Amino acid sequence: MFKTILVPIDSSDTSLVAVDYAIDLSRSFNSEIVGISIIDIKKLAGPFMRDLGTSIGGMVPYADFQRNVRQFLEDTAKAALDELEGKCSSAGISFTRTTKEGIVGKEIVESAKRCDMIAMGMSGEHAFWRDAFLGSNLESVVRQTHKPVLVTPEKYKKITKILVAYDASSFSIKALTAGADIAEQMKLPLTVVTVSDDKKAGEDILSQADENLKDCKITYDKVLKGGETVSAILDSCNEGSYDLLVMGAYGHSKIRELILGNTTVQIMRKVSCAVLLCR
Repeated sequence: MFKTILVPIDSSDTSLVAVDYAIDLSRSFNSEIVGISIIDIKKLAGPFMRDLGTSIGGMVPYADFQRNVRQFLEDTAKAALDELEGKCSSAGISFTRTTKEGIVGKEIVESAKRCDMIAMGMSGEHAFWRDAFLGSNLESVVRQTHKPVLVTPEKYKKITKILVAYDASSFSIKALTAGADIAEQMKLPLTVVTVSDDKKAGEDILSQADENLKDCKITYDKVLKGGETVSAILDSCNEGSYDLLVMGAYGHSKIRELILGNTTVQIMRKVSCAVLLCR
């Protein structure tokens, strides 16, 4: 299923963690990793650069300053891709690399059209502020792409147990399929969790999960939890010490997200394991 994994790489440690997870999956799926480093056009031509260029114009010609910034960004991109290539070579993973210039999220989404999965760090170069917000590039990518996005935590942890959050929605069915595929290829156990205060409704949803998994050669169990959705899913992750949570992403309208907040974002801000988001 995941024959080509796109890994956007920058100068952050969190993007290198995404590489480790991508390599782990590549070993099981015999995947190729596509490394991409993007020179952010906003850092070259955005308002900040123009204002900075104006302020230093009397000391250094702006054109020279901009060239120096571009060279720095190009060197940083090359160094990041070199490190990614070294990791893949050591692991014996097929690898290709590319550098692009443009709006980061847009370039990732465009490149992902030729891949089966995207693996990204939680907050990229802004991981220090993870509790305050998700990476803007990450959120942009997840909202625009229909490819699964593996969002990795600050530190790598080998995947040994998988939890799938399932509510029978179209996105959660995709999540269940992806989780089962990973469990089968990596020979791992899988747990399906449904959150519902209505026991009968919850059991019906889990029965639908059984139907979707009937042809899968995996070992799985099912859990029905009550209470608030975000808390219930996070509790399940922590209680079971799962290494990968698979779930549908952004299942509600933009208006509802703005007013009530979003289950996906709330979980992403608090979860401690890797998360595979499916749309």
